[in-house]
Amino acid sequence: MKSNKIRNILRWLARIWGSAIAAFVLFFLIMDLLSGGTAEGITSDEMLTFICFPLSPIVGFILAWKWEFLGGVIVLLGMIGLSILRTDLISGYPLIAAVLIPGLIFIWLGWPHKTPSPVD
Repeated sequence: MKSNKIRNILRWLARIWGSAIAAFVLFFLIMDLLSGGTAEGITSDEMLTFICFPLSPIVGFILAWKWEFLGGVIVLLGMIGLSILRTDLISGYPLIAAVLIPGLIFIWLGWPHKTPSPVD
């Protein structure tokens, strides 16, 4: 019983935290596009970096509302990819961790947990 309450608290914490990140990143992405940002002349490395961040957290946190494990994995893979592609960002680890923590919570929540049987 107590386990379900903790899981629900963590679920809403991850949802609120992840939604705030997705909204914040999406806001800046839209503002960049409206201010004349363009994809002309973008390199393949820049495109991969764009897929890892900001695209993977936005998609991952949106999907996590319905499919927690899938959404969390998308966020995790995006942050790993970003860390590999942009090693200069490792010094900004607290910012990466701020995105990664709700993703890890979603993975944990979506992971199949053994439920105790009434006989136990």
